[in-house]
Amino acid sequence: MQTLSRLNRTHRTAGGEQKTKTFVIDFVNKPDDIKAAFEPYFTNATLETETDPYVVVHLANKLAQAGIYTEEQVRQVAELWVTRKGNNALSAAISPAQHDFRRRYAAAIEAEDKVTLNTLDLFRKDVSTYVRLYDFMSQIVDSGDPYMEMLSIFLRLLEKVISESSWSAEVDLSDVVLVGVKHTKAIAVDISLIGDGELKGISAAGTGTKKEPKYVELQVVIDKMNDLFGAESFAEAQIREFVQGLVQQLLAYPDLVQQTRVNSKKQFMESHDFQSAVTEAVADNQQAHNTMADYFFTDGPAIKGIIVALADAFYEVAIDKEAARP
Repeated sequence: MQTLSRLNRTHRTAGGEQKTKTFVIDFVNKPDDIKAAFEPYFTNATLETETDPYVVVHLANKLAQAGIYTEEQVRQVAELWVTRKGNNALSAAISPAQHDFRRRYAAAIEAEDKVTLNTLDLFRKDVSTYVRLYDFMSQIVDSGDPYMEMLSIFLRLLEKVISESSWSAEVDLSDVVLVGVKHTKAIAVDISLIGDGELKGISAAGTGTKKEPKYVELQVVIDKMNDLFGAESFAEAQIREFVQGLVQQLLAYPDLVQQTRVNSKKQFMESHDFQSAVTEAVADNQQAHNTMADYFFTDGPAIKGIIVALADAFYEVAIDKEAARP
């Protein structure tokens, strides 16, 4: 639907005239899906709840608690932006926050600290949320605080240099040549709209929460197994059931649980005892998940990676269970 909304855009040619020809490339939506999405709001849309004018303030406070930037840095960048000092000055002013974020992210990757990575990813998401939310809220509510506007300027620039895409290597498309285009016109379908609906006002933002370590690690195991099975027709629910059942079975090994108490996570993940226990537990459970279990006896590099991830998850679950004991 975003594609349709852009059809009225034009392109100015080198001569200055407006080029009005537009194209839709590879646009696919089922008519029933479009109708269902727009039907409730076609003839009458009302706000079901009021928009909370303090959402922006709450999100600004949450972002400040991360300690990635200071108020002084925010004011400095805003001043440079307003006085049009140029890109070099802005880049230099935003770089302390950019480098601090990247340093923390790189350190978390090196330490395989999934919790910190999740926290930093939430910060990055909240930065984007603030920028979009402030643009909207500032049109209807005067916060009376110039710092909110300064923060919007600062975060708009910070968002660009800490975005996930800014970490990716550039792709050279200079030698890419279009060799063919196929245009297929489908049968026209009537999706006339007649419905009413209610829209919810904005009442909160930046509500993402850090996941508990044990759930983060278990998801890593599930994702790795999804990659491994590839063409196999396993639903994620089946894989999740297999992984969680395996962890619960391993928790019944008192020697393994004891090892989590007296070893660091790194030491535990290098334990040969754990790998042997996994093999034994899989063999015991082979009848219930025969095809999945077969993979564990191939001794391939993918399985070794899964066992390491499984050790990471097991360690978190065992520590969590031990802490919950009275």
